[in-house]
Amino acid sequence: MMLRTDVPRAHRPDSLSVRERNVIALVATDAVAVAGALAVAHTFRFGAGGDELFALDISYVVFSIILAVAWLLALAASGAYLTWPKRLEGPSYGAPIRATVKLVATLAVASLALQLDLSRAYLAFAIPLGLLALLVVRLVCRAWIYGHRTRGRYIRRALVVGTPERVSELAHAFAERAAPVAVDVVATTGIENAKGSHLRSLVAEHRVDIVVLTEEREGANVRQLLWDIEGVGAVVWLSTDVPELAAPRAAYHPIERLPIIEVEPADRSISRRRAKRAFDIVLSAIALVILLPVILFVALLIKLDSPGPVFFRQSRIGRDGETFGIVKLRTMRVNAEAELAGLLDRNEGAGPLFKMKDDPRVTRVGGFLRRTSIDELPQLWNVLKGDMSLVGPRPPLPSEVAEYDDPSHRRLIVKPGMTGLWQVSGRSDLTWEQGVRLDLFYVENWSVPGDIRILIQTVGVVLRPNGAY
Repeated sequence: MMLRTDVPRAHRPDSLSVRERNVIALVATDAVAVAGALAVAHTFRFGAGGDELFALDISYVVFSIILAVAWLLALAASGAYLTWPKRLEGPSYGAPIRATVKLVATLAVASLALQLDLSRAYLAFAIPLGLLALLVVRLVCRAWIYGHRTRGRYIRRALVVGTPERVSELAHAFAERAAPVAVDVVATTGIENAKGSHLRSLVAEHRVDIVVLTEEREGANVRQLLWDIEGVGAVVWLSTDVPELAAPRAAYHPIERLPIIEVEPADRSISRRRAKRAFDIVLSAIALVILLPVILFVALLIKLDSPGPVFFRQSRIGRDGETFGIVKLRTMRVNAEAELAGLLDRNEGAGPLFKMKDDPRVTRVGGFLRRTSIDELPQLWNVLKGDMSLVGPRPPLPSEVAEYDDPSHRRLIVKPGMTGLWQVSGRSDLTWEQGVRLDLFYVENWSVPGDIRILIQTVGVVLRPNGAY
């Protein structure tokens, strides 16, 4: 599928037609994916011919066509074809899943109501294969978009209306690698100047796609702003004061004529914690069995490379401030802790963290282990014991916790993790404030599906070990 990357800017009269062409390309690709899956399922079950649906007296070929159309309609109803800026990160993975669930439910009801004798083998092959094909289409689309974004394309241009402080805050949020939304702030203006011809000229001059309103305004003024940019092709975003930690739990609920933002409380139920613990036990046990030969081989290399024990234990602070001993493969000389005081003036870490890109205490094998994160594999034992989780905030040293402010202490209400948002977002290249913000975001919004996404991202980070030293 070839998505267009030369998207015209908002002031160009054909911008809407380009969006439509991108949607048509995605719909056509989905149609090919669904048709291909159904054709494979049909051939697998019936061969070149096809049996009859006795209740309706139609062939499975006709039924497959009807099923394909119904699937595409379900995709459209599930928001699969929303264009930018609503889907800045690319086509949604959730929409095909929701559409497929709706389709299966509809088939079940129709089978009961019309007494259809549907082939279970056909459906059992067609539905999963079609869903997989739709998800692959979206994976390819996102890879296509991200590839062009690295070359400065598919970037939405924004005009931000507000104070310099709010503009700076918003620009930083857009540029945050942990949540890339592909928005570039190209112009700003004060609230008093956001009106009429001046606003329209800014949109045209800077080829703006999105006008972001960050300041509180009366409803009538917001209405006037919407009227002022009418016809120039840009959309309006209203930035609310909902804290970033609560943003994933915020939902828009219009009541009569009032725009209401509802923020759900963080879910800290026992059932969720038990599900997370079960997830940790199963995966850490499997990983230990699979990776034990790797750990033993690396242990031999450490023993041959430098004198001293193979494993390194260090006190860390876990959930609710409890101390535990973290286990890692040794990457430094045996007397590394005693040498720390002489290296403090060369610290390159953020906040209370000590980090050096070329730490002289690191052994030859240790440098490789740190870059690949192999030294952290024994922490699977900490996860199995219950000291840590697979995913969570980074496990802090007691000296770091001693310097925590009040917000930072909230990192300790969940178990620390082997990986987390801090690791998939830059690791040692992050500032202290960025690391704290990511950990707090995780504490407020963690979930098992979210943990799975972070674990998948961690694989890519390990293969490209930026910020690991």
